[in-house]
Amino acid sequence: MNEHEPVDCSFIINYLTGECTELERASYERHLRTCVSCQEELRELQAVWQTLPFHMEEVEVPADLKQQVMRSIGVTEPPKRKRSFTWLYGTAAVIVLGIMAGTWWNYSESARSKEAASALLRNPAEVVNTFTLKSADSSMPSALGTAWIVQHGEAYNVVVNLSGLKETQGDWAYQVWLNHNGKKYNCGTLRVDDKGIGVLSYDVRVKELHIDSIGVTLEPDPNGTQPRGKKVLGS
Repeated sequence: MNEHEPVDCSFIINYLTGECTELERASYERHLRTCVSCQEELRELQAVWQTLPFHMEEVEVPADLKQQVMRSIGVTEPPKRKRSFTWLYGTAAVIVLGIMAGTWWNYSESARSKEAASALLRNPAEVVNTFTLKSADSSMPSALGTAWIVQHGEAYNVVVNLSGLKETQGDWAYQVWLNHNGKKYNCGTLRVDDKGIGVLSYDVRVKELHIDSIGVTLEPDPNGTQPRGKKVLGS
């Protein structure tokens, strides 16, 4: 197709899937402005197209995939002018591709989930470090806590149990920080009930977890990326 060559209604699939040049796309969009039939068909095709699974990994597909799909629905070449067959070709192609993609995605996700579950069963959870937290605020002298670093396979989980703290009100929250080499890393926030008890469980996705100490601060809200409030507990 050259710059001045007009497009017809059969170009809708190429436009929908993005298999066209900028000039072809612009030419078809000019066609869309005056073709009510294409406008309606495009809306329907987009509704089907948008139901396909998201966030799929790219895989190499056969070079003749389009021909395979065409043969499977009994069409050798998409008609150029007959509107009823254009819709049949477009809808059938998108649905067949959707079924193929959906089947592959579900199979891959199921295989990955089974593999991950099997790996966890083969590797029981183990406490690799324990931190005792003591009060660092004179207004809460009875505050104390324990933090456990649990390794499960290639994943780590930080479990923190606190008591003797003042109950949180409004947006206020306690925030846990992991300290290593002078740097503080946010480990999540928690609220404390009227008995002064709070629990936090936080997953850390790293190959190796190095922690020098753990601290807890009282923050005006749970949105901080660095400590802003006063320290109430520390190891």
